[in-house]
Amino acid sequence: MNNGKSYHLETFAKGDFFGDMAFLDHSVRSADAVALTPTDLYALSRTSFDTLADERPAVGKRVFARLARALAIRLRQTDAELRALKES
Repeated sequence: MNNGKSYHLETFAKGDFFGDMAFLDHSVRSADAVALTPTDLYALSRTSFDTLADERPAVGKRVFARLARALAIRLRQTDAELRALKES
C-alpha cells in the first residue's frame, strides 16, 4: 500500500513463498500480501531458521539455495518487465 493505493505485484500458488528479502537482509518488508481465498501459511522467523540451520546445516544450505534461485528468477522477470516498459 502506498498513499492509499495498492498494486498487484505477483500471484502466488501452492508451495510458493514470500517475504524472502526481509528474511535475508533483516529489514522491513517491502510489500504486504493479501489472500483472496482461504489460505494456510507457515511462518519461519529468521531466528528459528538460524537455530535449525545450526543444528542441520544441510537443511540451511538447501533453503538458501532455493531462496537464491527464486530471487534470481524474480529479478529476471522484473528486468524483462522493465525492458518492456522502456520499449513501449
